[in-house]
Amino acid sequence: MKVAIALVVGLIACGPKIAPNGVSPNDAIVYLKSNVGDAQVYVDGKFVGPLTVLRGGIAVEPGVHRVELRHDDYFSRYLELDLRRSSQQHLDVELAPVLP
Repeated sequence: MKVAIALVVGLIACGPKIAPNGVSPNDAIVYLKSNVGDAQVYVDGKFVGPLTVLRGGIAVEPGVHRVELRHDDYFSRYLELDLRRSSQQHLDVELAPVLP
């Protein structure tokens, strides 16, 4: 159930076209892992949710997207992704701690 909620949240935040079941067959899916489990995920500047909730991935329309991970105790990190329709991207994003 949490996975379905995360996918719907990702779709609402990332694009206007939502299929009746919540995911279009053309959508690309981005799976994120990080050394900071509670990092906040943004896609194209819009908050999607904490990384811990997005285990099922984030569905986005094909095209170029900016994916960013943020956390108060770490430097933010972003990636520019050019995603094809129906593709899957598995990313392991490491965040560097902010020095005291």
